[in-house]
Amino acid sequence: TLVPVVAGLILCSAAELRFDTVGFVAAVMNNCADCVQNVMSKRMLTHLKPTQLQFYTSVAALMLQTPFVLRDATALIKKWSNHVNPDEVDLLLVEPVTEDDQMAESIEEGLSLTKLLIIDAIFYHLQSVSAYCTMGCMSPVSQSVANTLKRALLVWASILYFGNPVTNSGIVGIIMVVSGVFLYNHVR
Repeated sequence: TLVPVVAGLILCSAAELRFDTVGFVAAVMNNCADCVQNVMSKRMLTHLKPTQLQFYTSVAALMLQTPFVLRDATALIKKWSNHVNPDEVDLLLVEPVTEDDQMAESIEEGLSLTKLLIIDAIFYHLQSVSAYCTMGCMSPVSQSVANTLKRALLVWASILYFGNPVTNSGIVGIIMVVSGVFLYNHVR
């Protein structure tokens, strides 16, 4: 019953002009990791609440990512320490830019980036907790199938938003994915 879902995804991506083997392998590995995560999360939900599971997965992610963040932060600090001397003037500038102007721009950019990161973090947290709550109500396989539907709908939404041309195979592929998910849930 999962054949229409898989076949539909293949049809959706077959007409993609920028197909990349490395990207395809990464997507397959991501799907495998998601399936393993769904199975393990379902097992852990027997002992933990969804918010507790989110907390422990966040702590694990923090521990895994900290070395990379420290490495990148060290490189960024070195780059900042080797900045251009402010006394040097760029001859291509029509109007002189003062240090105050540059400081104000960088603070505004930093604040807007910070706001966006906070909004992103809040929505990711809500999405994760709702996924764990949903997982508590269904099997890991059903969760993975629902995720596949979500991804197909995101592809469709991006096509509509960015105005990419839609091929007949893409339309048939999305219809197959949606139908396959409904068939799977009906047969199960």
